[in-house]
Amino acid sequence: MRGTLAALLITVGLVVACAPTRTYTAPTTDPVVESLVDYVDQAVATERFRGAVEVRRAGKVLLRRGFGRADPAAGTPNGPNTRFHIASVSKQFAGLAILLLQERGKLGVSDRVCAYLPNCPPQWAPITIDQLLTHTSGLHNYTDLMTTDIEGFYAKAGSREPTPTQLIQTFADLPLDFPPGSKWSYSNSGYVLLGHLVEQLSGETYGDFLHDEILDPLGMSNTGYGAVADGDYAVGYENWTTPAVEIDDSVWFAAGGLYSTVTDLGRWQRFLLTGDPAVVKKDTVAELLRPRVAQDATTWYGYGIAARGAAITDIDAYCHAGGIPGFGSYVESHPATGVSVTVLANMSIDAQQFGRTLAALVPDQG
Repeated sequence: MRGTLAALLITVGLVVACAPTRTYTAPTTDPVVESLVDYVDQAVATERFRGAVEVRRAGKVLLRRGFGRADPAAGTPNGPNTRFHIASVSKQFAGLAILLLQERGKLGVSDRVCAYLPNCPPQWAPITIDQLLTHTSGLHNYTDLMTTDIEGFYAKAGSREPTPTQLIQTFADLPLDFPPGSKWSYSNSGYVLLGHLVEQLSGETYGDFLHDEILDPLGMSNTGYGAVADGDYAVGYENWTTPAVEIDDSVWFAAGGLYSTVTDLGRWQRFLLTGDPAVVKKDTVAELLRPRVAQDATTWYGYGIAARGAAITDIDAYCHAGGIPGFGSYVESHPATGVSVTVLANMSIDAQQFGRTLAALVPDQG
């Protein structure tokens, strides 16, 4: 396997330290909007960005548009409703799905995961659902196996389009990296198990559960898991000129297999900050966002989403980044100001740094 592929595959575990409607036209006299557009335009001109961006402040859209090509070979432009693979930004949707099942009495996050898994490996006996959500389970990160021998990974899974059960078998026989609950270490394996739990306890496929319970009620019609319907979608590139290797979404599953648009993710971030009791209880959203485990001195992890601030009781922003071959993603929202930034790229970039720079260009008030 080429070294470039190995490097790209590693980014699936990236976590931050914290048509007619194709374009959105913002007032060009707004200096904030001009600074945002100038920054992205310069990145495109120097072949450092291709994708779409949305920036909001207190619910008002400052910028929402595509930049560069969704399909460079065909000449199709990116737009606000272009669908991108969002990689690990998918995890917060898995977190909310688990909390909805808890809200309905199907499980408790303090429960041991083996209570819901037939033939559970003995070494998993101490692991709780909470530990899967917070990356403290000790499960070995299955995507690490892909960086050294992707063909061996496919052979162990038994398919290039694995089922959740086949994915689980790629790490079920591995020893834990550390005793559950003893430390924080990012693991996509935990989120594969969480998606499997959603399917087992809801009786629906993971994609159907998300649509029925979260995405459709929130009006996120261009977000989902599974085959992308006919429409506007982006083609991934390793860099400006090299197409990325194609890996089926089933390989990422609940850990990073969703697609979305900047328009939908902007709506999602607004929901996280303001809530919608007709869809999800306010307390449930609060549980999703609550910082729980320290990543470093200024970042804590909740349930599929990170929180950044001077202290665990002084949170400035909720955020998460992700990357798979050919795609980078980043979301950031500020509860005090209502500023939110969504970056989706169809080339492999550090979307976290890109998004944080955009957020810094937006004053708290305006």
